[in-house]
Amino acid sequence: MRPLHFSFAASLFAVALGAQQPTTAPATTRAELVARLDSLARDFLKEAPAIGATVAVVRGSDTLLLTGVGERDRDRHLPAETGTIYHIGSITKQFTSAAILRLVDAGTLSLADSLGKLLPQYPQWRNVTLRQLLNHTSGIHSYTTSGEWPRHWKEDLKPAAIVDFVAKDTFDFAPGTQWRYNNTGYMLLGMVLERTTGVPYAEYIRRTFFVPFSMRSATYCPSRPTDKAYASGYDLNAGRIEPTKYLSMTQPWAAGALCMSVPDFLRWQTALTTGQVVPAATYARMSTSDTLSTGGLTNYGYGLMPARLGTRTMIHHGGDVHGFSAEQLWLPDDSLRVVVFTNTLGSNPEFLARNLASTVIGLPLRTKTKLPQSVFLAAADRAKYQGMYDIVLPSGRVLPLRVFGDADGLAAKGEAPGQGTIRLVYLGSDSFGAEFDASLRLTVVFENGAAVKARLMQGGVTMEGARRP
Repeated sequence: MRPLHFSFAASLFAVALGAQQPTTAPATTRAELVARLDSLARDFLKEAPAIGATVAVVRGSDTLLLTGVGERDRDRHLPAETGTIYHIGSITKQFTSAAILRLVDAGTLSLADSLGKLLPQYPQWRNVTLRQLLNHTSGIHSYTTSGEWPRHWKEDLKPAAIVDFVAKDTFDFAPGTQWRYNNTGYMLLGMVLERTTGVPYAEYIRRTFFVPFSMRSATYCPSRPTDKAYASGYDLNAGRIEPTKYLSMTQPWAAGALCMSVPDFLRWQTALTTGQVVPAATYARMSTSDTLSTGGLTNYGYGLMPARLGTRTMIHHGGDVHGFSAEQLWLPDDSLRVVVFTNTLGSNPEFLARNLASTVIGLPLRTKTKLPQSVFLAAADRAKYQGMYDIVLPSGRVLPLRVFGDADGLAAKGEAPGQGTIRLVYLGSDSFGAEFDASLRLTVVFENGAAVKARLMQGGVTMEGARRP
């Protein structure tokens, strides 16, 4: 089994956009545009590959596309439909963030409140603030990178038991000084929410958001759904699609355990971006890059990520959890919403979502090119490449990149939003590629027979990072 983080969807490294080519002439009619969007969604199943997906593209009040493609259950050949219910992984974080920020706006909590005040049972983290949990700058180790955690996937655990996987770990960095995606932070936020309100997390989210915004399919994910509207989950592993491994839904909790249909997510996204969930100023804080204590940018807000698509502002967040990958975009200047929920982990719905948005606004499409011939890498030689590499991105942020092995070879996972697990293809000379982007190269550099750093080249950008001891 491989470690997951609940971003919980993007390419392996979100800094690159991949190869581009000019689009054909923009669609001149709505019908032509809709046909192009529908074709991209259907092609995605084969190219990703993926078992099924539900896709929406909404411009203003005009729903250009809302469709299910493929199957929500491969064994029973049940089609993916507009009302199919998916696990949304770390898209959950914006719900947790919004719940906390409503309490901040009400004066019940403050962003400067410390864990020493809010959760005194963790004295080792007493100086970490609510703000640092929300924006992933706490320095607390993420439990989804813990080697112990995968051994307990099948167990129903309390949030405190999950936090205990990393409770004795030292800080990754001094709080506020760096950014690193952190699922433990959102577990702690869920605990703060429960302690402050006296209401269980799932019930609080239901009564505060799902009921008022008529999100009838939305719920805390059941571990074993019986409703046939739920999609079955699958994992893309070395080009093969397999039924996902079981994960108790007690474990993603406030970091990634919500389920819903695409239409219900659109109801939420519309409410959130129009001041119905939190005031406009609070939403701006959620969707704008925060700052580090050193003055640098986090490129992350509170449960949402600001980015650019061409020259346009884009607010997005992905979600990966066992068997599912999801992506949602909002382009405020174009009043454009794109949502792609899939039942195949590793299918990279971010690739489709960006291309759908690009089609509407007339930008070039990203394309996939063919990977060179792979080279055999003996199992005995894989261990020397494994480890954690701190890749320094062009923004100055650090992307912790874990290279690890399993029965099928080597894989890599970036510990940041939208980073799924990607199979590495050995190309010789200590260099690896990835099928999702044939331009990508990950090269491990050795000194005196030991791996000391990794060099990542993607999208015309070269980045490096030291290997942790």
